Amino acid sequence: MTIGWYNGWSPEERLATLPIQREAVKSGQLQRPTHCSICGCMGNRDRRADDAVWFHDERYDRPLEPYPVCRRCHRLLHQRFEQPQPWLDLIAQHGQGGPWFELLSLDPRCQFRPFAESYPQGLPFPLDGLPQ
Repeated sequence: MTIGWYNGWSPEERLATLPIQREAVKSGQLQRPTHCSICGCMGNRDRRADDAVWFHDERYDRPLEPYPVCRRCHRLLHQRFEQPQPWLDLIAQHGQGGPWFELLSLDPRCQFRPFAESYPQGLPFPLDGLPQ
C-alpha cells in the first residue's frame, strides 16, 4: 500500500509522525487507543482486524494529537474522496451533530491543500468524554 498526500502533507511528512507516536506510547506520553472515536468499537489487539484501533492524523504537524480510529473507519475515511457514499453512510449511522469526523471535507483537493485552508476553524479533538 502506498501513502499519498493528505491535508497538504507529503507522504514523507506523514510517515515521519510514526516514530514520534511510537516513542510517545512507549514513554507513556500518549495512550494506545482502545476505542474508535467514530463508531465506538473497542479495539482488537490483532492490527489486521477491522476493529483494530490505531492513530489517525489530520494534522501531521501535531503528531501527539491523533484521533483513535478503527481500521474499518480509517479505510472509509481515506476512501471518502473516491467513494463518498460508504463514508456518508458511516456518518449517518454514528454522527451526532458535531463530532470531528462529520466536519471532514469530501473535496479531493483538500488532500493537497494545507490543513488551515480546508479547515480554517480547525477540528474538535474527540478524546474528551471517550472511554480510554
